[in-house]
Amino acid sequence: MLLKIMDENKFSSWIVLLILLTCPNSYLCKENECCSSLLLESDEVVHKQHGDRLGFYTQLGYYGARPAYRQQGGHFFLFYHEDEQHWIDSHYFYGATLFSKLVNEMDGYCLDDHNNWSFYNGSVLTYSEMLTSKCSKIEDVCCQEIKLSSSNSEVKTGNQSFYGEEPKESLGDYKAIGMNNGRYIYQKKNHDKFLEYGDRYWLVNPGVGKTSGHIHHPRGSVCPEHIEKEWQISDKNEDSQWVWKDDPKLKITCVKQMNDMKHKLVSHKTSPVAQPYTQIDPVEEATTSSAGAVVFGCISMLLLSMMIAFFARRFYRAWGRGSHGKQLLFETMDIE
Repeated sequence: MLLKIMDENKFSSWIVLLILLTCPNSYLCKENECCSSLLLESDEVVHKQHGDRLGFYTQLGYYGARPAYRQQGGHFFLFYHEDEQHWIDSHYFYGATLFSKLVNEMDGYCLDDHNNWSFYNGSVLTYSEMLTSKCSKIEDVCCQEIKLSSSNSEVKTGNQSFYGEEPKESLGDYKAIGMNNGRYIYQKKNHDKFLEYGDRYWLVNPGVGKTSGHIHHPRGSVCPEHIEKEWQISDKNEDSQWVWKDDPKLKITCVKQMNDMKHKLVSHKTSPVAQPYTQIDPVEEATTSSAGAVVFGCISMLLLSMMIAFFARRFYRAWGRGSHGKQLLFETMDIE
């Protein structure tokens, strides 16, 4: 019955079927071409105003007939706005346009198709060629183990040390323990000291989520080791008030960049002390992709086998009727 139905189709139908199977530009294939993990990054100008919206994002379903993304360990979303035909960010949920600050003026299926980003500078949207979205995973970009050091930590002027006790204790080796605001959170080995990205700044503090600490950077980057200057340490002024003091010698270096560590999403409350971590293991995407490729390959092979059998049968019939040369080819392919 199946071969009889196929007999009624023209050769052009098989061409269309082959195009759908290869589908280099079709909607079905596009789903597999888009990134499941993105890095939204820019220069210090955008970091200063909207750094909390930058960082690493992972796909979380679809919205507006396109992949949509949520900031890893954060509260922001990236999605396609069908009415305006461009990509935007949101602090609330997919579809929310209120207080959107970042806009990618393009209507491609994948967010990484083209970078035409603008940011809200306080009054109008301003285009920035430095604001980009690209395929990246945090473990391929940022160091998982870092070292905070400064040659000023041993400097003294008379009896006065450049570093106080708390800033000095904040130096040392740190290891990534999870993610917050699209970036790694680091903890100093065997200490209650944490380096995390807060509200548009990096801070070494004594508890995850705490907004006071002893090492600070006012703008920051997606990876702390990429920051080369403007680090500050806590100090007391003449009135015994805590202030930030510049340390041009403070640097962060990479100890270990890539390993098999599975980063966890960190949840913390408003308490100033360290809270227990809620750890969620990510779904292994590689297994799902591999299974999909195997199924697609099997279906393709089955259809190819059916096509070969179908045309072989037509060839045999045409040959039996005495057809030769071009006539044999035309009758096999059902070309008038």
